[in-house]
Amino acid sequence: MKRFILSFAAALMLFGFSAGAALAQDIVVANGTGFTIQRLGLVDSNAGGNAQDLLGNDTLANGEGLKINISGSPKGWELIAVDSDGGQVNWQNLDLSGVKKITLRGDGSAELE
Repeated sequence: MKRFILSFAAALMLFGFSAGAALAQDIVVANGTGFTIQRLGLVDSNAGGNAQDLLGNDTLANGEGLKINISGSPKGWELIAVDSDGGQVNWQNLDLSGVKKITLRGDGSAELE
């Protein structure tokens, strides 16, 4: 019985550490690109899959922000912004640990705060 309790406690500690590494938070994505973003995609590279358009039928004008909720691993995210001409800027391998705001720049850089 004592061995079972110790094993159970160890499993709980292990689960706590792995769950603590997961990301679940709100982040504001601010448009500082100099152009209106027609489509904004977000991909967790660790999970695979395709980017979902976060804007739907809306756009994100230069200087505006969008609050999004992210869950999963804090590392390995990619943001994709597309303008009205179909031009695309990608921000790859973003580490979102502790990030509250991402300001996207037209030169492909991003400020993480």
